[in-house]
Amino acid sequence: MICSTCGSTLDPGAILCGECGTSVASHATPGASRPASTGDTTVLDPSRRAWLPGLAPGRHRRPAPGAPMAPPSQGLVKLIFASGQHAIVTGSGLIGRQPLPDAGETFRHILAVPDPTRSLSKTHLEFGFDEGGLWVSDRWSANGTVLVAPTQAPLPLEAGRRYRAKIGSRLLLSSVEMAVERVDGSSTASNRPPITR
Repeated sequence: MICSTCGSTLDPGAILCGECGTSVASHATPGASRPASTGDTTVLDPSRRAWLPGLAPGRHRRPAPGAPMAPPSQGLVKLIFASGQHAIVTGSGLIGRQPLPDAGETFRHILAVPDPTRSLSKTHLEFGFDEGGLWVSDRWSANGTVLVAPTQAPLPLEAGRRYRAKIGSRLLLSSVEMAVERVDGSSTASNRPPITR
């Protein structure tokens, strides 16, 4: 396979280009469905979670399959994981240990993140762009997602609801940390300590 962004040769089974970090584009197979949960995610002790009381239920719409994505108003975005893995994202995508779209869903990016602790769900987080920039949505993960926007307190995400993830934001996907930066590497939060719950 060849990277569609930089033209580098990809190793068999690669999910990210080793040269530019672009994810290998993936699409849902028509008629495919997410397998039933096998219970292989390690559920963290609830006392380690910090939840905010009174989160208002949110509504969101998934874009129609194949619908054009709005260009990011904040420029090209790079997602950087604490492991050093990173991806430049330009459309919708999924993040998890082994992310799998539901039937009828199409995503430009499928980002598989190694997690030896297995606290990250197979399909943990969905992301995309709209007129306001990058948004993220927890996909009903076992251990939840926490968003830390610049100058804001940690916010546990309500599953299925979209939240704005501005440049400089960081997310804690269970025990896996991810930063949102511009492609040029600038971030308002680059010198902040790791997220804690």
